Amino acid sequence: MQDQQQKLTLIRYAVRGIELDATGTASPGWVARILEHTRWQAFTVDDYAPRGLMEGGVARAGTYQYVEPLRHGDELEIATWVARVGRTSFDFGHRMVRIDDGAVVARARMTIVNLGPGGPAPLDPVVSTFVVDEPAPAALAWPEGDRSHLWTRSWTVRPSDQDSFGHVNQARYVDYIEDTRWFAARAGHRSGLEGKPTSLSVEYVRETHAGEQVQMATWVTGGGSRAYELTRKPSGEVLMRGQVVGDAR
Repeated sequence: MQDQQQKLTLIRYAVRGIELDATGTASPGWVARILEHTRWQAFTVDDYAPRGLMEGGVARAGTYQYVEPLRHGDELEIATWVARVGRTSFDFGHRMVRIDDGAVVARARMTIVNLGPGGPAPLDPVVSTFVVDEPAPAALAWPEGDRSHLWTRSWTVRPSDQDSFGHVNQARYVDYIEDTRWFAARAGHRSGLEGKPTSLSVEYVRETHAGEQVQMATWVTGGGSRAYELTRKPSGEVLMRGQVVGDAR
């Protein structure tokens, strides 16, 4: 049985000024970037158990719970672990703890599809022995509800939205959601949502590239959350789906 130290990797991180938004706290998009950085860092740790057992992967879905705001200079200890293993996909779990007071400030789950030369590839069965039983948020169920009162905005994907893999980075979709809810709120639409989110869930369906024309629709779900759907224009092909639950913080 692998040592727990090998199964759960701890990385320290200090929140930087460039990660703050207009509220003076780290934006949801930057929280996603910090956790992506943490996952990259975990694979550089010599005794990280899954190292060498995964050929590479692409994000399939992400779910974030925001408990406390992150401010400039906050020192964090970020735990990363394997939360679930399927045939060709697995989940990372994350827990962000503020070192100063020990408070859990955020939790996350990221689903990754394992890739081989020809696409999704089966995982080595030994990876399942590295699963850690730690709390990680479950994805919000996609609401198949009434879209009669939706709000939309359109734009052109920028080259700076892309990452080293040649497509829009997973964290930029979180930015797209945040931008859309802000614009909808300023437009006075019912789907707009003020304040900080308490949770955000995103599903990556298709790749998006610089120069493409896209449209995001948002609407209020039956449960009171806001749903978001990004499509490619003019085909209407779905690229991403997401949900936000918010409060007035």
